[in-house]
Order: sequence, then C-alpha cells, then structure tokens
Amino acid sequence: MPKNTDQHKIYKKLGFVLITLSLLGIGIPLLSFGFLDDYAFLDTLSEQEINSAITINDQFVVPGQEIAPTPASNTATPVPDYELKNINNRLSIPQIGINMPIFLSDSVRTLAKGGWMFPHTSTPDKGGNTVIFGHRFKFLPPIGNTFYNLDKLTVGEEFELSWQGATYRYRVIESKVVEPTDLSVLNPTDSPRLTLITCSPLFTSKQRLIIIAERI
Repeated sequence: MPKNTDQHKIYKKLGFVLITLSLLGIGIPLLSFGFLDDYAFLDTLSEQEINSAITINDQFVVPGQEIAPTPASNTATPVPDYELKNINNRLSIPQIGINMPIFLSDSVRTLAKGGWMFPHTSTPDKGGNTVIFGHRFKFLPPIGNTFYNLDKLTVGEEFELSWQGATYRYRVIESKVVEPTDLSVLNPTDSPRLTLITCSPLFTSKQRLIIIAERI
C-alpha cells in the first residue's frame, strides 16, 4: 500500500509539471518580451553559416548599451533611449511607426539593439539585395525599434533608409509570408533592393513576414 501511495504522489507531481509546461507553452507566446521571437527567424541557418559571416567590427554598435525588455514608466529615473536616437544609420517608416537604428555586424546579438543588416548580403551603397532582420515584438508601439507593424506596410508605399551619411528611398514591391525554410529572400539581386524580415504571425515565430522594396 505505501508503495502504491508513493507512486500516486509521483504521478500526481508529474501531472502537475506537465500541466504547468502546457500552460507555459500557451502563455509565453503572448508575452511582449520577445523571448521566443529573439532569433527564431534565423533557426534555419546553421551555426556555421552564422559564424562564417565576414567579421565586421561593431563600429555602429553602442559599446555597453543595455536594453531592457520593457520601458520604465511612472518613475523619477530617466526612460532609456530604446530607439538609440544617437545612431545615424536608421530605417524610417513613419506611416507604421518604425524608427529603427540599423547595425552592420557579424553577431546575431545585434538584434537586441535594433535592425540587423545581415553581413551575408549587400549594403545600400553597393546595390544588390540588402537584408535587414528585426524583432517583431521586443518593444511595443510607440517605441519604433521593432517590426511590430510591418504587416501594415503595403505595396506602393515608400520609406527611407539612412546609411553612412546618405539617404536611400525605397518603394514596396512585394509583401509576403513564407516558411522558415525559404531562404530565397537572402539571394543576391541585380537591381538594388531592400528586404525586411521578421516573424509572423504576431507573437509567434511560425513563419516569416517578408517586405521587398526597390530603390527609387
């Protein structure tokens, strides 16, 4: 009898753990902290592919800049500059509230600071396909440091990218959702274009939302 009682207790504890994990599995994607969204859209790239990127000094990354998951509010202490307004390299899409600092780096951790210009692709001054990854919901509007409203950008709309002292204007030519295994959006192109990539649907990392824009 004691043996059966002990087994019953073990099964009861195990059941509690499984129920807790199930609830977490449902609840965690609803958080706006971006834990699941962090690097999910890179999960189809191998560690070797990411690490084999040409080493580029983080010359556009603010040394020691710490970014918390949510902004402070109703406090006497200054609110941190989540949008890093001192960074001149920026993606500006005012119609959907995006004002994002852009960083060229070989480190995926750069995503914690803003838009990550993927080093396997081009840069605006060189033409071809420039690819920028961004969090979808690490911060919520009105902070413009994520692609939270990127799905609201429609074909024909225009926006600007400031890069190394020059401003490049783009027009959206395609908006689509693809599977994580579709890496064709990273391919080089003959004409200058900008490809923006984030997770979709909102609060998940199931698929990838892709915005393709031509330079005008």
